[in-house]
Amino acid sequence: MAKRDPWVSRSNLSKHAGALRVSLFVSLGLSHLACGGTVISQSDTDGGASGAGAGGATATTGGEGPLIFGGATNGGDTTGGNLAGGSSLSFVCANPVTDTTTGLVTCENGVRHRPSARSCAVVDAAGAGGAADDIGAGGEADAPTVVHKGVGQLCSSDAECGSLPLGYCRNEVGPGSRKTCQQGCQVDSDCAQGFCSCVGASSHGGECVPGGCRVDADCGPNSLCASASQICGDPVFLCLSNEDECFTNADCASKGSSWCFVRGSAQKRTCDYAICGRPFLVDAVPRLAPIEARADWRDATTSDLTGLTALQRATLAAHWSRLGQMEHASIAAFARFNLQLLSLGAPGDLIEACNQALVDETAHTRLCFALATQYGGTRVGPGKLEVRDCFEDMSLTVILKLVIREGCIGETVAALEAVEAAARATDPAVKAALLRIARDEQSHAELAFKFLNWGLAQSSPRARRELALMAEQQLEEFEYDAFDAFNAASTSSDSEFAAHGVLDAAALRAVHLSAAGEVVRPLLLATFRRRHMATRATS
Repeated sequence: MAKRDPWVSRSNLSKHAGALRVSLFVSLGLSHLACGGTVISQSDTDGGASGAGAGGATATTGGEGPLIFGGATNGGDTTGGNLAGGSSLSFVCANPVTDTTTGLVTCENGVRHRPSARSCAVVDAAGAGGAADDIGAGGEADAPTVVHKGVGQLCSSDAECGSLPLGYCRNEVGPGSRKTCQQGCQVDSDCAQGFCSCVGASSHGGECVPGGCRVDADCGPNSLCASASQICGDPVFLCLSNEDECFTNADCASKGSSWCFVRGSAQKRTCDYAICGRPFLVDAVPRLAPIEARADWRDATTSDLTGLTALQRATLAAHWSRLGQMEHASIAAFARFNLQLLSLGAPGDLIEACNQALVDETAHTRLCFALATQYGGTRVGPGKLEVRDCFEDMSLTVILKLVIREGCIGETVAALEAVEAAARATDPAVKAALLRIARDEQSHAELAFKFLNWGLAQSSPRARRELALMAEQQLEEFEYDAFDAFNAASTSSDSEFAAHGVLDAAALRAVHLSAAGEVVRPLLLATFRRRHMATRATS
């Protein structure tokens, strides 16, 4: 009798996460008792900044009448038009409300846009208007020495961010908490990109909001400069476009997904489903190859198409094509990692494991595109992948930071995601593919943590502390993004899609937060503690 896979017999996510955590702890030779907590503690006793919007109440008032973008209003539906058949979307900003502080207009469905620019006042500690860099002037030399931080670095007080123009320490809200240095602003031109959003009475004026537009007029007639979600970063503002696949999460319901977001450099809103495999990050932006018609990236697999409608098949084809793109990008990530290992003189077992990972990701890509081809009835595969500028910095610390994000977090999340999708899938071919991916992604996560342990041994105490702070920040950013994106998404589910390997937004949110909190955080904590104890033992 065939041995029953232990992952399939469990339907509880916490059990899946617990099994993965124990397995990784054992394979890495770590104590599984070192669970919970943060990677490294940081003093927040000074209180720091009070967060975005602090310092003054924000009043909202009824704004202008409904704004319509993209043709017909779809009978008054405020969530957009029909996506089937490639027809254009319509966007109606119903019941708009204007924030009197920021000037942003929020539509009933949650999308925000910016009709016009405004200048933000800078208020000193005494409450009088003036330049923030005049505060404390007078030549007194009795202040303690402060180590100045750059944008995005962890901080505990505004003083640490004093080298930045209108610099301040922002306390962000989300699962866990973090404080990072940010640059303030008064007008849009103070921001390298995007615009300056006012926050009320503040010593730093406003906050730079990233994006490709600043006001609605930048987008031309019948368009808006509107908010868009990102899975790997804060929301951005981009022009609404007829090339967008969606404007809100509700637009994605008919495509089997509950999530509308902007991915990579395409700058277009897209319905998507999952993040699987090791991302190929260049300047913190994931790169993917385009999908094209070709037949040489397929594996032999047969899925049951019985009972699926044409729309459901198209949805599943798009899902598995996108997973194929991400698995294909993972090949590039490991190819780069292989050269990085060689440049560092890494041990042979790490090189061998990386070579095996390249083989694994190639197999995953073939599996995903085989399923995409079968569901869609059209042979598809990956096109050319842009690899320019992917080797800008080959230092050990930079490579370790990249591996923490791509491997320790990305691969662990991918493993748990595949496990959960396999547990819910009923199609035999899909279940087999997901279980293969889950097992391989776990071994890739092991490789990432083994390299992290080896790299920490080669690093100075100061570099290890920097890496620990960065690891905690990266993990909190991942949790924040998952919490924010999935919390706002629809939680509707379709059993047909689940049967063929598609997790809905509620399941994805649970998987990502569980992977981060129950698996990655204790593993990182134990890895840094082991290196710290080993250093003390030899000193």
